[in-house]
Amino acid sequence: MKKRASKEERAYMGMVAELGCLICGGIPEIHHNTKNRGYGAKSSNYDIIPICYKHHRGEEGIHHIGVKTWEAKYGDQDDLVNQVKLRVYAHILQSDYPEYEAERIGKTVKELNNYILNNT
Repeated sequence: MKKRASKEERAYMGMVAELGCLICGGIPEIHHNTKNRGYGAKSSNYDIIPICYKHHRGEEGIHHIGVKTWEAKYGDQDDLVNQVKLRVYAHILQSDYPEYEAERIGKTVKELNNYILNNT
């Protein structure tokens, strides 16, 4: 049985979706990082990439052309997940209420700052 995303995970996924497709800026779908995972195993709801239908499931999509081909063309999924987290966390820290926004996604301001410092 599928586990439903928590309130915090849903809030984070919403913030990620607001970024638009990382490749073309289009309307995104949420792609869970599939790198180094067994068939059918889904990554964390925090290890996600916003990509449009075309780059997710379409003719140029990761699920159509395969992970290796897609990554050669668009970039390593782990690196893209890191870019997404950096963008979302930086946006939260620059907001008027960073403590509230961080809490919405189940993190603290200190955790966000530490992630940014350790991944830039």
